[in-house]
Amino acid sequence: MSFQFRFFALVPVFCLLLLSAGCEKTEEPVTPDPVPERAAANNIPLPESGTRPLTAEEQKVVVDQLMKARAQQQAQGLGSGGVKVNGAWNYGGYSYLSPDPNAAIEARLVAVDITVTGHTQHFDIDDIEIVDGANLMSYGSDPHATPLTLDGKIMQEGQWPEAPPRANRWLLIYAYPKQSPAFHLYYWGKALTNEPVPFGKTGLELPYPPKGEVQE
Repeated sequence: MSFQFRFFALVPVFCLLLLSAGCEKTEEPVTPDPVPERAAANNIPLPESGTRPLTAEEQKVVVDQLMKARAQQQAQGLGSGGVKVNGAWNYGGYSYLSPDPNAAIEARLVAVDITVTGHTQHFDIDDIEIVDGANLMSYGSDPHATPLTLDGKIMQEGQWPEAPPRANRWLLIYAYPKQSPAFHLYYWGKALTNEPVPFGKTGLELPYPPKGEVQE
């Protein structure tokens, strides 16, 4: 068999090999899906904005973070300011608070007149806590708070306390043990009084609202 015949006989095979090599598909590298960021506190993946609604568990994480941030703001709300106690007394006027008659410790209402100065916009008057002057047992915060003028009179309708850090004066009413003669005030763990403050016998009292009206 001549060389030319052999050469032409191999041409189709060679062409098939070339076509087969050219038809091989080049696979593109697969990019893995991005891993969502996780909430640092609870290691819970949070979706990117707009991808899907938050689950109940994710909503709880977000709410907890917001509440912690708000609590931190309030805790620092007094700033470099201070609280002065102008007086305190056993209280017999109007209040939406009333002692629990079934409480293990018999209580009465007391009033505390204070002036707050140098505070920030995050200061919360409701977070002032009354504490036993002897054993430092806490009897709670959230007093019945009424703003007063700087000379100690009840503010009239339409009057408002000055914006921080200007001085504000408040009447705070608490339920407090009958047998405890003195108290301390605290704000987020910070003592506002250096010495126990005794109660006087009488002082300013809020008038009772007209029958059928309730003021809070």
